[in-house]
Amino acid sequence: MAKEPLGIERLFRFSGGNALMEGTPVLGRWLAGGLAAAMLIGSPSLGAQRQRPLTPLPPNGLRVVPFFDGWYRNTDGTVTLSFGYSNLNLTEVVEIPLGADNFIEPAEFDGRQPTSFPPVAREGATSRRRRDRERGVFTVTVPASFSGDVVWTLVNQERTFSVPGSDKIGAYQLRWPMAMGSQPPLVRFSPDGPAGRGPTGIDAEPMRASVDTPLSLTVWIHDDSVRDEEPLPVRRRGDTAALNVTWFKHAGPGAVVFSPRTEPIAETEGMVTTTATFEQPGEYVIRVRADNFGRVDSSAGNQCCWTNGYVKVTVTP
Repeated sequence: MAKEPLGIERLFRFSGGNALMEGTPVLGRWLAGGLAAAMLIGSPSLGAQRQRPLTPLPPNGLRVVPFFDGWYRNTDGTVTLSFGYSNLNLTEVVEIPLGADNFIEPAEFDGRQPTSFPPVAREGATSRRRRDRERGVFTVTVPASFSGDVVWTLVNQERTFSVPGSDKIGAYQLRWPMAMGSQPPLVRFSPDGPAGRGPTGIDAEPMRASVDTPLSLTVWIHDDSVRDEEPLPVRRRGDTAALNVTWFKHAGPGAVVFSPRTEPIAETEGMVTTTATFEQPGEYVIRVRADNFGRVDSSAGNQCCWTNGYVKVTVTP
């Protein structure tokens, strides 16, 4: 996508992540725990330039941008980088296939990112906060010897958005357990199979399905956190469950209908089953997220505590 040459007044450096940001406007956001996200932003469309600052945003037709959520130090010396996204739309699911409009550099790390970007609404919320976002949707693990940036780029609404991820800044480092002991729950795709924990999660064995024929998907969840006793009574976030399970289309050419899409688990261990129905043939990736956000020290804003699981599905006519 061609971009006009930059004048000095349109070139800025964001000190929080040492990342260049180009275009107008410059967009950045400080996050809880000292984390920051920065995007390279291409020239806005004419309509965006004419929009007055205090004009209410339209319900749809808005941008999707990538976010770098932070990094984890692994015991083998490798580093895992966590990425998410922000979709400002109220109802519009934005689809950006892998390729020139959705890629990661260096190319060796390309391909695990999502292509489907639904609006984000926290379960149980009475209203949707437009600027909420989806955190820790996927991760990239780099060798201990890697010293550069991993950059995720999305092009939409005639603009280019990029975010670099690295372990260069200590304020971005993520870890668990949390203050009261919460950690991401264990997720398995079979009762005695291998378990995943955290945003990197676990990959299931590939599956096959047919268009318009429901595919059964099952996960086993266990929250093995060892928590401190709360020193004072804490007001809970509504009628929250011990665990929550939510299903997403992570990538694929057509719509996927889940029944149910979300399901609470009253206890700290349980099994959850949904069906996924595909409207078009093709290659898909389904993501399941298990969280314990009902705990006082666990929330998406705290970057803890949830675990992803991924299922590749080949759908035939």
